[in-house]
Amino acid sequence: MATYLYCVLAPPNPEAIPAGLTGISGSPVRVLVPAATTHMEVWVATIDDAALRVSGEALARQALLHNDVVDAALATGRTPLPARFGSRFDDDATCIADVARRSSVLSAILDRVAGAVEMSVLIVPTGDFLESIAPIAKPERHEAAAGRRYLEVVRDRTRQAEDRRQAAESEAERVAKALSGIVSGESRSFRAIGVMSVAHLVPFERVEIYRDAWYCLRPWR
Repeated sequence: MATYLYCVLAPPNPEAIPAGLTGISGSPVRVLVPAATTHMEVWVATIDDAALRVSGEALARQALLHNDVVDAALATGRTPLPARFGSRFDDDATCIADVARRSSVLSAILDRVAGAVEMSVLIVPTGDFLESIAPIAKPERHEAAAGRRYLEVVRDRTRQAEDRRQAAESEAERVAKALSGIVSGESRSFRAIGVMSVAHLVPFERVEIYRDAWYCLRPWR
């Protein structure tokens, strides 16, 4: 089992979490208030590690559930600092220790986003990119040209990962262009499985404009 981190909030108000809130794999979301940093709280859940080892459509569904929890945190009247999708720790103590270690940085970010909303966007693989990247299988030493074949497999896997990253970057640039002048800040992080997490900082007064711009980006509108 692992402790999965959804977001960080300030000031702490554990009673504000919606009753019965669940996230990935249906696990209940709960609040931790690190003793060393009593000015903030974290929303977490205990999740089986096996439930996090997914890809394709299942991965996309988990990403949406992650965002649903962050949206629930926003509904408490505070601006959450979303954790990167897939953030997991061995246990609560490890999670709290990490938050405490970075408390000064997290506090500064929370101060910066006050009065704004950090909207999380997930760019997920589609089409051929939905297929998992095959693990590297080492050929047996006695096989003919084993070393060369191994290097070829490594090269192909690296190329696949780079193709996914470039595809995600291209889509992120398209989104950034459409939202220019609406968001006041952006950060990106990419995972080798092909998912790019993008966080947009949107002032409260521009949230509806931001949503309208997203609607115009939809291919099915």
